[in-house]
Amino acid sequence: MNGTPFSLATFAGGPAGPFAAIVLGETAFSIAGVYPAYRDSARGQAGPLTATGGIQDMLEGWDHNFPVLQEIVAFIEEEGGERFASVSGAVDSLRVLPPVLRPGKILNAAQNFQEHVDEMIRAGNTPEGGPRWGGDRSTTMPYLFLKASGALAGAHDDIAIPRGMEKIDWEAEIACAVWKRGRRIGAESALDHVAGWMTTNDVSCRDLNMRPDRPALKSDWFGGKSHNDFAPMGPVLVPSAFVADHMNLFLRLAVNGEIKQDGNTSQFIYTPEEQIEFASGIAEVEVGDIFVCGTCGGVGMGTGTFLQVGDVMETEVEGLGRMTNRLVADSG
Repeated sequence: MNGTPFSLATFAGGPAGPFAAIVLGETAFSIAGVYPAYRDSARGQAGPLTATGGIQDMLEGWDHNFPVLQEIVAFIEEEGGERFASVSGAVDSLRVLPPVLRPGKILNAAQNFQEHVDEMIRAGNTPEGGPRWGGDRSTTMPYLFLKASGALAGAHDDIAIPRGMEKIDWEAEIACAVWKRGRRIGAESALDHVAGWMTTNDVSCRDLNMRPDRPALKSDWFGGKSHNDFAPMGPVLVPSAFVADHMNLFLRLAVNGEIKQDGNTSQFIYTPEEQIEFASGIAEVEVGDIFVCGTCGGVGMGTGTFLQVGDVMETEVEGLGRMTNRLVADSG
């Protein structure tokens, strides 16, 4: 891919609210702030962006917008970052928000690493009275569940432990954002619909994952997964063009500095492409949808170890950035 690699982020605190930025190294450049000068430059002949205010709006027409963003990056480099001092800032001085603020659907893959399948069986987190799936692809298909968009949080936001809950768990994962809608998408063309990749954490409330008060219904995905701030995501969205191999990236998570998860996306049972194929056979995949592709072994449920107030999670996916989230008491 020609051009300097960059990522995109959404930050709080702009005059008109959240703003989208190009991130180069440790500096964030407001896209709306840089754009007027770019449009007046020779490089501006490459064409306009369809939107400048938010990443989600840029996903519509990503095939056009991505080359324009590349031209804007080249323009910033040519002009020198100091020219844009009034519309840029150090990343660590800004509050980062989830890159995509209003996803239509957040589709999460359940038990998509063999280690995670095995540890959940050992932990007894499988409904009684039925067969136990051991990860064999020949006998099943991808399993996806919906997570509420209200669960999104920034990459460095605090996460409140819901009142009365004691089994709050972590799940380091890779996520991708969709830019092109479609039905019945074949796995071989699924990546044509993906704009970029992000680090995320499918924080889980194991108290409610299985409902002993409603045994006939077995699992409760909403109660177990969709509490506020249970989906920290970011800090950036890395365009697919700059991710050489999404199927060979490490996933790591530490709690209070102790490594709990250390896996690789090469261990997926079902690839992100296969997940998109499966989902699009049920419902249209839409612009702004997010696929969260599954966690590796090492979750707290596997050892009966759960998060407490004051604990700090560090979640990282190779090349996609690191999140740091502190657990706090629910004061709402």
